[in-house]
Amino acid sequence: MINDSRRIDWRGGLLFFLAILILTFLCLPLLAEDLQLEGGRYQRFSRGINLPYWFWLNTGALKPLENKYSEDDLALIRKLGLTYVRVPVDMANIYARDREDRLKPEALELLLAGLKKIIDSGLAVNFDLHSISQESGGSDYSGPLGKDASFTEEFFVFWEKLAEKLAAFDPDWLIVEPMNEPVFLGEEYRWPPIQKQLIARIRARLPRHTILATGAFWSNLSTLLVLEPLEDENLWYCFHFYEPHIFTHQGAHWSSELVKKLRRVPYPSSPEAVRGAVALVGPENLKKALEAYGQERWDAARIEGRIKQAADWASRHGVRLICNEFGAYRTYCLPPYRIAWTRDVRTALEKFGISWAMWEFEGGFGLVTRKRGKALPDRAIARALGLKIE
Repeated sequence: MINDSRRIDWRGGLLFFLAILILTFLCLPLLAEDLQLEGGRYQRFSRGINLPYWFWLNTGALKPLENKYSEDDLALIRKLGLTYVRVPVDMANIYARDREDRLKPEALELLLAGLKKIIDSGLAVNFDLHSISQESGGSDYSGPLGKDASFTEEFFVFWEKLAEKLAAFDPDWLIVEPMNEPVFLGEEYRWPPIQKQLIARIRARLPRHTILATGAFWSNLSTLLVLEPLEDENLWYCFHFYEPHIFTHQGAHWSSELVKKLRRVPYPSSPEAVRGAVALVGPENLKKALEAYGQERWDAARIEGRIKQAADWASRHGVRLICNEFGAYRTYCLPPYRIAWTRDVRTALEKFGISWAMWEFEGGFGLVTRKRGKALPDRAIARALGLKIE
């Protein structure tokens, strides 16, 4: 009796094992397909460029995409070898609190039509909710988010409604960034739980789209490196790279009082290299800041080491990274220095397999200038980015 019972248990266990084995083999093709799709999606977002000034920092009324970025512009982006564009959007441009769907219909129609036009041109889209209000927020892009409980809940509802509209786009061609550069200055720890709830509510509307998560403090590496990844396998983690800030933002009128007064800051840096820039400034605090920058010896190796920290964090957690902003302000940054820094950042990102997007197509950090309306690439910067240039 005991022997018979054992024989039955053994046979049952064997049948169970065979069933699991068969199911595993049946599921392997599906798993492989999912992995292939996910890898292909990441490859589609390998090299990009930002397109502000259409739905973010726009002047005047909102206009169709072609009034800001023409078909020729999109063709040039593709020709250069870029695979996607990041489209910054100001919430105030499309938000209507008095409407049940929270969205301005005319503005939304322009936005969605433009996104479709970009995708139809062969470029993927990183949809970027760049700021709460470009008029009142300044560089505090997240504004009242997390500070005002009523607004925070309203922001969640707004995103639920917007996500329902974005669901119409193929998830292999459009990824979603719920909040660009959340600030939470001095209270950076308060952002991750808000982000967790926000992503969960978006995910309910976008089950297959990749969503981007980030750290606070303007998406700096410092906050990414202490971020605990969420339990969502279809998240990528983004960060921005403008290091060292004293170099990348020299002369930028919207930057700190210290940095906006600087000129001819060199790269790479050394005590010898900064002497010329030190001689151009009078205040002692500026001289000390430049001398410190020289002592730090920023060069390709130091940039690579810094980006390696991000790559190591991603490897530990088994997640993908995307650096969807980096650049140097060309107005006061001398071309040889800007070229070298751009090349070193791009090279380091690609060494560690990190997708990227330069800030920006045109403007103070731009890849192109305009001549009679035609976009002309900065050939040296294009080469520094590893792009195709004739």
